[in-house]
Amino acid sequence: MESIDTQGEHSAVDLVSSLEELGLSRYEAGAYLTMIRKGSLGASEISYYANLPRTKVYSTLKKLEKKRLSIVSQSKPLVCSAIPPEEAFREIVRLHERRSRNTKRIVDKLQRITEEQRPKTTEERRYHILDPISTVEKLKDLITNSRFSVCAILDGWGVQLFTQCRSAIIKAITNGVNIKLLVATQCVGSEHISSIPEDIELKVADVNLNLIVIDSSKMVAVDSSNGKAALFSTIDVFGMLQLKNFEAQWSTALNIRQIANVKPQTLLKANKLIQIIENARVFEQTASDRYISTSSILESIRECGLELLNMGFDETIGIVDCALRIGSHGYLTHDKSNNIVSLRSNATGDVISRWVAFIEFCFKNNGIVLKVVRDKSDTRETVVHLKLAKSIE
Repeated sequence: MESIDTQGEHSAVDLVSSLEELGLSRYEAGAYLTMIRKGSLGASEISYYANLPRTKVYSTLKKLEKKRLSIVSQSKPLVCSAIPPEEAFREIVRLHERRSRNTKRIVDKLQRITEEQRPKTTEERRYHILDPISTVEKLKDLITNSRFSVCAILDGWGVQLFTQCRSAIIKAITNGVNIKLLVATQCVGSEHISSIPEDIELKVADVNLNLIVIDSSKMVAVDSSNGKAALFSTIDVFGMLQLKNFEAQWSTALNIRQIANVKPQTLLKANKLIQIIENARVFEQTASDRYISTSSILESIRECGLELLNMGFDETIGIVDCALRIGSHGYLTHDKSNNIVSLRSNATGDVISRWVAFIEFCFKNNGIVLKVVRDKSDTRETVVHLKLAKSIE
């Protein structure tokens, strides 16, 4: 029996503490709990069962009535009844539910802010697609408003597009903007190249795309097949890689001013010759036969419209030298005193072997027999010396 009474006492204490958490005082909680258990009671009875001081019981009952937890009779003797808990605490429960929901929303917002500050493993980047007309106008606007630099990799179509922005280019140069153009080898000697202002740094390399970077912060990639472009308003990881790629190619590219004095006809033939050398099918070799067939060479020459059969020795040397400078970062020299033609280039071994095979063919076609006397390679360049069987005047 004592155990049951003890458990009841502990339960009452727990309920009083719980009611205090809902905003009731200890006296109010005790009085309300007493009325729930005993029913309607007079003030003295509530004081007795709830163990309330007689001086506090009336004020406590008035507070419960004000909180809409009890009803006090207007007649005497005063009788007080508890309002059923479900009805009495309905508003309090709703208030706590609202507070709970608001607290959860606050926590969710704080969590989103926290996640935004964390390093992200992936993120979405966006770009704008421009039609051909908008591409030209946007490019003019970007170049006109550039402040520091314009770097571009351009194929033949891209060079033509860039020259349409001549007025914007002139304004940028006037404002001290540094402009670097890395153009494709087939552009050398074209009328569009000749129209580019001399203040622009111009180099040639084996490139096949159109990419313009403005002030290292905006980038335009142009599709030469349809004239459409993608405008990147900020430079992201992809943009930084493109800038590094530009700098790497720029450092090894040929300064086009080095061949500025070459005759346009020679440049045209040199570009056609580069097409022949790049035609891997012509230069396919077997392990037992290092020389390409004469018929394959002649067929390739006819396809490119290059007349080599009627060229003299000096003209052939000049064209091959120009082609090497444009396409293979090298050059060709003729040591007349020792009857030696030397080829120097930092191109790959496969490309060098094609040039050597081609030179041998050209000279033999002119009745000149030659022999490879030394083939030296190091980390910087490959040097091949070809000994002529007779001197050339």
